[in-house]
Amino acid sequence: MATDPARARAPDHPRATPARAAALACAALLGGCVMGPDFERPQAAPPAAYPSLAAAPAGLPSQPLAAAYDGARWWAVFRDPVLDGLVDEARRQNLDLQAAALRIEEARAQLGAAAAQGRPSVSGMGLGGRQRASANGFTSALAGGGQQGGGGTGAGAAARPAPSPYSDLFQVGFDATWELDLWGKARRGVEAAEASVESAEQARGNALISLTAEVARTYLQLRGAQRQRVIVEADIADERHLLELTESRSRSGFAAKADAVQQQAQLSSSEAQLPPIDQQVAQAMNGLALLLALPPGALAQRLGQVPAADVALPPAVPVGLPGELLRRRPDVLKAEADLHAATAKVGQARAQLFPSITLGGAGGLQSVHAASLTDWASRFWVGGAQVSIPIFEGGKLKAQIRTADVQLKEAALAWRGTVLSAYHDADDALQAYADEQRHAAALAKALADARRSEALMRSRQHGGFVSMIEVLDAQRRVHQAEQQALQGNVAAATDLVALYKALGGDWDEAAAAKLATTAP
Repeated sequence: MATDPARARAPDHPRATPARAAALACAALLGGCVMGPDFERPQAAPPAAYPSLAAAPAGLPSQPLAAAYDGARWWAVFRDPVLDGLVDEARRQNLDLQAAALRIEEARAQLGAAAAQGRPSVSGMGLGGRQRASANGFTSALAGGGQQGGGGTGAGAAARPAPSPYSDLFQVGFDATWELDLWGKARRGVEAAEASVESAEQARGNALISLTAEVARTYLQLRGAQRQRVIVEADIADERHLLELTESRSRSGFAAKADAVQQQAQLSSSEAQLPPIDQQVAQAMNGLALLLALPPGALAQRLGQVPAADVALPPAVPVGLPGELLRRRPDVLKAEADLHAATAKVGQARAQLFPSITLGGAGGLQSVHAASLTDWASRFWVGGAQVSIPIFEGGKLKAQIRTADVQLKEAALAWRGTVLSAYHDADDALQAYADEQRHAAALAKALADARRSEALMRSRQHGGFVSMIEVLDAQRRVHQAEQQALQGNVAAATDLVALYKALGGDWDEAAAAKLATTAP
């Protein structure tokens, strides 16, 4: 049994006065005990290092490092003012984030209700009215006014007047009750409610990280699709030029008709790439508008300009140590808060097994005549204490304790699972980021080779060794390599977004608490 901190121990004196002993006894009675178990922050043995970080090859364009993590406004590493503005607007306007802030307010209101359970309750009352008693009722019979079997004999009975069935009653006053928190039931309830507030705040932090990552990921995919459309349009223009040359050679007898038909099929295949790209662009724009709580098409003009270059990755990404991850990821902190709440509810359930003492009192003015209600003689009061001892509840209280114990075990398992998922998420994201960079580097090398081949073809065409058809064919291969290199670049950038999300984003508890103080 955990003793409440408010319960102080008296200093040792040679002689304790009766007044001091009475004061200590009263303090012990009012302070009571707090039923356990007490919450202790769970501990987990983190890995010494991320395995994927240790296995990452050196010389990556964007190298993950085991240096101190700094995720403050991590999306700024892309150096895109448009992305910065979109993220800031989403953090202010997103509806899911606003709903998460309201859930924090709801949890705080429930905390206030839980805190009120351990305080006295006082209410005022007022009564005024008339009633008619039954002539055949018990009260009339006692007064001798019953009509059946109530007739008396003798002069005394004949002289007694019949009582009036009507009566008035007027009363004003108050009543107060206070259940003493002897076993910490109310205090454990407050503790559980405080942990629920923490859980709601961490849930908002998790939603904030997911929102930021989703905005960045959707924006990068949008820009990649827009640049891909530019490359496909250039490829279509080359395909059309190549078709014209092939048809001209076919008409002149220097090429077979089948060559022209094959080139037409290649042109149609390139043109077929445009509708899916347009669909991807439109869906990405509408996805961003939804994240910013805007109607469809609201960002079309703002995001219509195609960027001139691919996404640039930062030269280094500090990822910190695995042990720091648990104090940074809101989902882990939320699971810890849920475990805290479940622990407090066990003590709350166990306190139900013990007797409860409720102090009560009422007082005021009461009279059967309104005119005399304010007289000093109309005053009344009553006070006392009620002791309630659970003797037989049909096993309900023990079942509630078993339920709370099981829920505590579930919360502990959920915390362990969340911790493991956090480590795996971070390590998987590191592995994906390193592998995608290697993939993007290979695609970039293939693009450089294709461009050198095109340059050689143009040089040979100027010397008259190859035809323009062969030059255009080499240029088409360049366009294909450009598309693949672009897709690799976008994939590496989105993997970086996933890595920052897995590492805890830019979640700051103090800043989030400040944002959540007012409902939207």
